[in-house]
Amino acid sequence: MSELPVPAAMLNACGLACGSLEAQMASRLRALAPGEVLEVLSDCQEADEGVSAWIRLSGHALVTVEKDWSPRCARYFVRKKTSTT
Repeated sequence: MSELPVPAAMLNACGLACGSLEAQMASRLRALAPGEVLEVLSDCQEADEGVSAWIRLSGHALVTVEKDWSPRCARYFVRKKTSTT
């Protein structure tokens, strides 16, 4: 197993619906410097698809997902895009 990236910030979104999750991730990523990593915790079953789709559309990068961290919660590590082009 590879080492997990060191996040610059964390968003505990357990209990949030996927629609709220995307807005929260966008807000937290705006506060980070390009290339920094946001760790997102989510227990939403639809988060896999929602996070992946939002990342593709927004231009950020999904570094890794850790699903065995907690029985009901997954950890998503999102790297903020490095350019606005």
